[in-house]
Amino acid sequence: MTLICVLIWTLLCCCFTGKSKPQVAVTQPGAVTSTVGGSVNIKCRTGQDVIFWNNKNYLFWYQHKDGGTPKPLVYNINNRASGIPDRFTGSGSNKDFTLSISRITAEDAAVYYCMGRLNEFVSLWYTFGGGTRLDVNCNGSSPPPPDRAGALSEELQQGKATVMCVANKGFPSDWRLSWKVDGRSSSGEESRSPGALQNDGHYSWSSTLRLPADQWEKVGSVTCEATQGSHTPLSQTLMTGQCSQS
Repeated sequence: MTLICVLIWTLLCCCFTGKSKPQVAVTQPGAVTSTVGGSVNIKCRTGQDVIFWNNKNYLFWYQHKDGGTPKPLVYNINNRASGIPDRFTGSGSNKDFTLSISRITAEDAAVYYCMGRLNEFVSLWYTFGGGTRLDVNCNGSSPPPPDRAGALSEELQQGKATVMCVANKGFPSDWRLSWKVDGRSSSGEESRSPGALQNDGHYSWSSTLRLPADQWEKVGSVTCEATQGSHTPLSQTLMTGQCSQS
């Protein structure tokens, strides 16, 4: 009975206060990069002020690595969780927050999530940001593009032509592979894998394009293009006349 009353009361508040619905979004950049020994600031912005209650600001940071569970780093804006080194520092107020990481190591490569409590009525309402991937360049040199835009291979089966593009040894992780057919953006079925971290600290990517066989027969060339930020795009072109039809 108590739970029902609370839910109804909350609904009535929403209906009769006349206030517009607050924005509960938490936004973060998609990726940041650093070299070993460097430092980085990861930004987080909330759609409204985080809740301040009982002398606590409800803003948290987590670290997540592939195959693992999220690891608490910082709570209440600027308090480090148990066992977290002082290389990790939280700061900010109101809607703008920062996680600073100094003396970066290769092990710091991960996705970092900002989480805030943005609703004073619902005690379990916490909102995560989309996460910021930290790419760590272990070589200490300028971030290299993939060594080539793509090794292309083609296969014709089940009424569809499948072309695969693979790019290797690039940095950072947010290079993107896209397709052009006869010089124009492709309308075919595309699938992409995210950057996969290799043992040497670089990344590899792959993408697949599928076209109906009757459309493939009219195609003269297929191009795989790799793009990232201000880097010059890289491309590899496959002339369909080079493909075997066995």
